[in-house]
Amino acid sequence: MSSYRAKAIILKAYKLGEADKIVKLYSQKNGLIDAVAKGARKIKSKFGGRLELFNFIDLELTSGKSLDIITSAEILKNFSNIPLDFNKFIFCQLISEIVLKTHLHTNEASPLLFKLIYVCFNEIDNLSKDDIHSIEKVACFFIAKFLKITGYAPIIENCISCGIAIVEGMSDKVSFSIKMGGVLCPVCSKSAEHTPDTKKNLNLPHYILIADLFNRKFKDFRSVEFDDTVLEDVYKLISDYLNYHTDCHIDCYNYLNKFAAGANLN
Repeated sequence: MSSYRAKAIILKAYKLGEADKIVKLYSQKNGLIDAVAKGARKIKSKFGGRLELFNFIDLELTSGKSLDIITSAEILKNFSNIPLDFNKFIFCQLISEIVLKTHLHTNEASPLLFKLIYVCFNEIDNLSKDDIHSIEKVACFFIAKFLKITGYAPIIENCISCGIAIVEGMSDKVSFSIKMGGVLCPVCSKSAEHTPDTKKNLNLPHYILIADLFNRKFKDFRSVEFDDTVLEDVYKLISDYLNYHTDCHIDCYNYLNKFAAGANLN
């Protein structure tokens, strides 16, 4: 069996047997790694708290048939504030679920995706406690960039149907077609046949936020401010788009949608 080293972020961890732990990680050079840490749940384990969820670690592994075996691990970055805030925790779980359930059926590595996960976890970790607006903003950014990295990004600069450019003065009369995969100009929006679940009318703030999500770098997007309602609408829209085009059920969405509905009633 061959050995190798990897720097990776822990996306999921669960028990195996009486003392072992299975971890799913995403690394810059190796992509998705499924591994087992033998004896990790013992009180005097050599791993200590190194294999906790969302930790960024430097580890050594031995290749196995179905699971690689972790032989050593050291913490490079501990996102210690995430487990202390339920909202931070659940949105980071959302990010992890998206990576694990939609993209990674192979071990193909994506340095851009690794960087995106790290940047978003780091941003959420540093946010103030209970800052739902900013956490949701980071989640929107992650979904948009994930779609772009994996080739699922919608067409937003031109009409997905006729190809006409979406210009100033038109952007508050367009709609977004989840089914077709992008923005429809005013003319095509009226003529296209859609169910209410696959076409959403956009006003100018919605269109600007969508364009910023897919086009801006995070350092520029961080300072952009939007109304809570606009942010929630766009978050729901791109989440529905992700689910539709990846045909993947994300468990966290059920909770987050109920949470958003409850927040709107208060």
